[in-house]
Amino acid sequence: MARMLTVCLGALVFSANGGPEPANLVANPGMEETGPAGVAAGWGGATFGQPGSHVFLDGQVAHSGKRSIRVGIGPADFVTCASAAIAVKPNTTYHVTWWCRTEGMKQARAYLWLKTDKGQRVLPDAEQSLTQEWTQYFAEYKTTAEETSLSPVLTTHQTGGPAECHAWFDDAGVYEGGFPPGLAAQYQAFLRTWRGLSETAFVLSRSGGLTVWADTLAAKIYRGDGVPAYAAPAREVTLSGARGEQNYAQVAVLPAADLPGAGWETTDLEGPGKIPAAQVEWWPVGYCNLVKAGRDPQTRLGLTPDPLLKTGPVEAKAGQNTPFLIGVRIPRDAKAGTYRGRMTLKAGNQPLATVPLAVRVYNFALPQDPVFRTLINYSANSFKRWDPRPIGEIDRDIARVLHAHGVRGSAATATVPAKIVEGKVVCDFTAFDRRLHWYIDDLHFNAFSLGPCFGGGTGEGWEKHHKWLGTIEPLSEEFNRLFPEYLRQVGQHLRKKGWMEMAYLYLWDEPEPDYFDKVVALHKLALRADPGFKIFETTSPNNEAFWGVVKAWSIPFSRPFFNEENVDKRRAAGDEIWVYNIHTNLEGPTQLHRLWFWQAAKYGAAGAQLWETTFYNKIDPWENVTPVPWVTGRKGHEGLYVYTAGEAIMLYPDKRGGPPLPSLRLKLMQKGIDDLGYLMLLQQRLTAQAQAKKMADPQGYAQAEMRKMAGEVVKNISRFVTDTRVLDTTRDAVARRIEEL
Repeated sequence: MARMLTVCLGALVFSANGGPEPANLVANPGMEETGPAGVAAGWGGATFGQPGSHVFLDGQVAHSGKRSIRVGIGPADFVTCASAAIAVKPNTTYHVTWWCRTEGMKQARAYLWLKTDKGQRVLPDAEQSLTQEWTQYFAEYKTTAEETSLSPVLTTHQTGGPAECHAWFDDAGVYEGGFPPGLAAQYQAFLRTWRGLSETAFVLSRSGGLTVWADTLAAKIYRGDGVPAYAAPAREVTLSGARGEQNYAQVAVLPAADLPGAGWETTDLEGPGKIPAAQVEWWPVGYCNLVKAGRDPQTRLGLTPDPLLKTGPVEAKAGQNTPFLIGVRIPRDAKAGTYRGRMTLKAGNQPLATVPLAVRVYNFALPQDPVFRTLINYSANSFKRWDPRPIGEIDRDIARVLHAHGVRGSAATATVPAKIVEGKVVCDFTAFDRRLHWYIDDLHFNAFSLGPCFGGGTGEGWEKHHKWLGTIEPLSEEFNRLFPEYLRQVGQHLRKKGWMEMAYLYLWDEPEPDYFDKVVALHKLALRADPGFKIFETTSPNNEAFWGVVKAWSIPFSRPFFNEENVDKRRAAGDEIWVYNIHTNLEGPTQLHRLWFWQAAKYGAAGAQLWETTFYNKIDPWENVTPVPWVTGRKGHEGLYVYTAGEAIMLYPDKRGGPPLPSLRLKLMQKGIDDLGYLMLLQQRLTAQAQAKKMADPQGYAQAEMRKMAGEVVKNISRFVTDTRVLDTTRDAVARRIEEL
């Protein structure tokens, strides 16, 4: 690698390539210079900060030099401190960096955003909370055609809890076009982690104008990228798994000439027993068009590998990668050990290459139905543009696809129809029972959302609520008299069916503080009807107004909403702890779709929620996989919620008709659920071992050991080790420990 040399000539610094190094445009970036009021020169309190009260120049704590800016928590939700405005060029990329240290921010967060002369610009992956040492952050921002100035804004945001918490900021930088060499190298290392790049590809064969190579499930194999330069030769594709598990790898074909009708044939896998060839499946990997990133400017645009096509031959174009996903389902009666077989690539009937395949079977089985609960939503109506079949058929096909990927719960709210006859509530359970019998009896679902849900979720306040049965105002005298009777009948029916424990009563979504009292009143009416209802609410236990009424908390899985102190208090009170939303987007590291479930295990979640999997808002996901922004907020204060690419889209419509198509991301979610199953099984066996040894706290010991294993890849909430090799090594270590127990 060539060394970079810098030479100082007057006021300019040049690098070895002959061009000037980018200069830091922030005045007083290290906060060393003191202004006339005793604050950092070039930095001010901005809109919500007050120097000397909430914003301080700290001479005791610094990342470098002697000083930093300390930002506390004020009486308002936000405290800000902005740099002097920087003159910038329109349509130009600027590179941003800063260091942050936090202390005691249990229900608060610290971050940096950009204030331009045209608006506020939020940067991705920019938040820090709790108590953390100095951490460096990087971001890029491209100015719009109208923007001519920007200011970095140091910010704290408190959602509750004590005011005695602080964040320190130091060594801020804004550079036009790129970082200087030293920072550039650090930035590239940061990007590799943020994008989740892992050097896991390997070459299986090169001969006769045909290269066959492979990579992990988490890899994105683009058509025009060829074979990664680092890919070394390997003899076989190797997978591992428990009995009852399905595991995956990708195999790509790169021909010198077009190959019509490329597909695979497989043999039985032989070892301590036999894994039949029928247990080896394959799917061609398709491409959606990622036209625009929602939040992360580093997202690669264009045709992006994600949808999985129906199994069948495809044309492999000359000079392009044609990837296939290979899946091996391990039989429940398979003996532990290593099995080997082969896959043959054919074009038409002509064999072209052979891929050896090895599968190691662990000496334990995953449960047929995951214990970890999921409430995942979808809309059959989303497919009507491409599928003319009755909605009921489409609905069942979607549920079957999700079921095949480890989902055992429906968030498509099930509501019992009712009417008022001579002042009395009359319920009709016919359609409700038919739907739930199929979910529970045929698909073994163990959770469902129970309605009616009266509103919420878009920041539009209580005023946007729905009326019950179309005419009755919630919390009116009539409602308060009839609604408890309705829920009493529903509860009685659920108990009779044996479904009460599976039902999560979801009356409101994401309530806002100014009407907490109204939502709590709804909850109390439900509990008056039947104290056994599990009131499900998408909110944080930081909001103590819901303590004692909410029985299942679905908590945004980020800081400051997920606060362990309050979470543990509600868990100790007998409440269930759920987390949401399951990671779905195409921006950032693909490993997050899997690692999210390791995080759920580490922090003791009982279940996970996902608000949609088929959110084709004004788009065709094949042509543009980023949903159109949604208008949110109250009248006169509306705003746009900007979606990330692929957000809430895990299934694709098959334009030729038939069941929806899964995606690589859905397979990664399935593996995350499987991994969580490993961790739960480990905890169960450790508990049994500790009980046999008569340890003082068997469950506490087992939980701590499990969390230690999960901590190899989950360092903190939303802080992951995204190297696929580390994940694979950790998963194998968990499996080996289960076998030892």
